[in-house]
Amino acid sequence: MYLNRNYADTSSNQSKALRRPARGPARRSTCAMLALCLAMLSSACAQVPPAAEESYKPTPGQVGKDSVWVPSPPAVVEHMLDIAKVTREDFVMDLGSGDGRNVIAAGKRGARAVGVEFNPDLVGLSNRNAARQGVADRASFVQGDMFAADISQATVLALFLLTDNLRRLTPKFLDMKPGSRIVVNYFGIDGWRPDFEEEMKADCEPWCVIKFYIVPAKVAGKWRLADGVLELEQRFQEVFGGYTVNGVKTDITNARMDGERIRFGIGGVQYAGRVLGNRMQGERSGGASGAWTAQR
Repeated sequence: MYLNRNYADTSSNQSKALRRPARGPARRSTCAMLALCLAMLSSACAQVPPAAEESYKPTPGQVGKDSVWVPSPPAVVEHMLDIAKVTREDFVMDLGSGDGRNVIAAGKRGARAVGVEFNPDLVGLSNRNAARQGVADRASFVQGDMFAADISQATVLALFLLTDNLRRLTPKFLDMKPGSRIVVNYFGIDGWRPDFEEEMKADCEPWCVIKFYIVPAKVAGKWRLADGVLELEQRFQEVFGGYTVNGVKTDITNARMDGERIRFGIGGVQYAGRVLGNRMQGERSGGASGAWTAQR
């Protein structure tokens, strides 16, 4: 509290009265009133949200721990989720989630969504935004390092990160469940060709290139088929190798992964199937038909 200095100068008697300690009932009454005032002031302060938190506004281009914050245009956010086909069955994560727009948009589609953001001010802003937009029960945010985040349960990652950030995260991407989807704005994953790519022309500037990836099953290694050995090398969803029978090796053709689904050709025979850990199974067509299995 602040006192007006004029009150202390009006008269010497008033000044002495102000300095004279109260005695008896008057003193007890004054103490009681002071305690009541302090209690009321404490209660009032507790009900007022911190002005600093409510007024926090991030600035595009502000420097963060591992990158600068630049938000994706709203139209891009929605189209990213369209391309990833996000539904209420999904668990969506955003690493370096900024003001929370990717996660909140996913929550509005019924998905469970979590953002990981190192800046605590942005985390607080994102949680307030989620509450204001009615999705706090589905969209939440935590303060943390995106490189240490557990993404193993996510079915979709919706990201806007620099290429170097994505490169550092790539080993974690490849450990996700096969078939998980990764959709990114503008910057791609180094060495990984997108399964789908689109540049938006309308309602968007300047960050308007969407790239979509499907996490492939890991198939590199030697597989035993009924008549021979299939030896595979892998670069993301692209697969190379050969099939050896009685010492004669035939290169495989048209090989590709789509999540846990695999296809390849050996001679005139086409193989299509699913990868189930260290086992593959499916159907053949072309020069031969019927079921096939392989064990790693």
